[in-house]
Amino acid sequence: MRRITLLSKLMFCFVALCGSSISAQTDSLLVQDVSVIDSTGAPPQPHVSVLIIGGHIKSISPVSHTPTPQRGQTTLDGRGKFLIAGLWDMHVHSLSKNCSDHFLPLFIANGITGIRDMGGDIPLSQVAQIKNEIVKGSRVGPEIFAAGPILEGEHPFWPFSIAVKNETDADRVVSSLVADKADFLKVYDTLSREAYLGIANRARQARIPFVGHVPNTIAPWEASQLGQKSIEHLWGIPNYVSTTPESLQTMKAAADDADDPGVARDLYYKVNQTILATYDPKKADALFREFARNGTWQTPTLVVLRSYASIHDPAHSKDPRLVYIPEDILKFWSSMGGKPDPRNDEIQWRLYIRDLDLVKAMHAAHVPLLAGTDTPNPYTYPGFSLPEELELLVSAGLSPMEVIQTATLRAAEFLGVQGQFGSVERGKVANLVLLDANPLDDIRNLKRVRAVIFHGRILDKQNLDALVAAQKTSDSRKP
Repeated sequence: MRRITLLSKLMFCFVALCGSSISAQTDSLLVQDVSVIDSTGAPPQPHVSVLIIGGHIKSISPVSHTPTPQRGQTTLDGRGKFLIAGLWDMHVHSLSKNCSDHFLPLFIANGITGIRDMGGDIPLSQVAQIKNEIVKGSRVGPEIFAAGPILEGEHPFWPFSIAVKNETDADRVVSSLVADKADFLKVYDTLSREAYLGIANRARQARIPFVGHVPNTIAPWEASQLGQKSIEHLWGIPNYVSTTPESLQTMKAAADDADDPGVARDLYYKVNQTILATYDPKKADALFREFARNGTWQTPTLVVLRSYASIHDPAHSKDPRLVYIPEDILKFWSSMGGKPDPRNDEIQWRLYIRDLDLVKAMHAAHVPLLAGTDTPNPYTYPGFSLPEELELLVSAGLSPMEVIQTATLRAAEFLGVQGQFGSVERGKVANLVLLDANPLDDIRNLKRVRAVIFHGRILDKQNLDALVAAQKTSDSRKP
């Protein structure tokens, strides 16, 4: 299968409405003698104590000035450890009736205390209830910002999407979602130009962000100028930065219309060859300057692009994390990519390497970036895959500090909640992660989670391990 259509056939797997709970919020918590990486860009603060009262950070002070412990205060030993703000996965699908309820706890267990959910079929009224349960502590899960249903074209691909055929539909649908308190709108590549323009106009009037894919009838620079706040998966960008985008459109249409699978495969291969052979760095630079000027964020989701590029790699079937994925999802994953084709697999990997280069060029052009995984698409695992995404962002040229900021403070800034979340600073909500080693030395140390603090509630290593173990599916088999 060709790369440019794979992401339009993603399967969404989501959380059910039941879930476990965590301990009640402690009145006072002291993380003692820890090194703080606060996400502001400042160097680590060694040997400090962080006092948390009522679920918020009360003070950050040198050990020599640590407040006298109060009666009933809980103390967490931070010696030799590093405290960071809770991480955010800014592209997930975790809110639907059609999947087991173990995904949300897996985010918390991996230090992810916030997610941006990009589409599901749970009504937004129930999403609000889930959010409330999480904050109160009766359910284990991260902070949630949710789109609700996806906005598609006249013939939606997903049964839980809303069809938006024209400007009239756009006005009605956007008004309805605003009334239902959607946090943002998710647009899809199946939208017509008229419908997309209608959504953009109504979203601007209603002052609600819209994010997502870019339809074929809209150039990425147009989406940026029209106010699309984020573009996912680098959607449409590799085609646009070609010297022959119109020719690519024609070739793509022919491939889409081909009835013979062999003919279609050959046409898709030619499309991908053309994308790689006709890259225009000047055109790319101009586009990225436009993104930076307009504040159009990019969520590359490199980890899922890598999964699709390596879909036939036998190592996928041996991943120990498969035990957390339900049987029907495993069957979907194993069905992806069609029959192995060395020629196609090779060009898919070359396209993925090009994606890394695009992200590197975007970063150099100061395009704002977000970290997202698109879990639970093939071989992307809820909670587990975000640290891998952050490793890939390092390989694309970001420093470890910039990567940490991308998943903490920058995510909060994008969502407009930087006054509450995203950094380890006085007055902010105590959503924190205690690590056994310094992630600035090696970004892979983000996997070495010792404890998670969520609204002042502690899950230590023993509890985190138990939480992960409890999320194995009933039909799990050894990989």
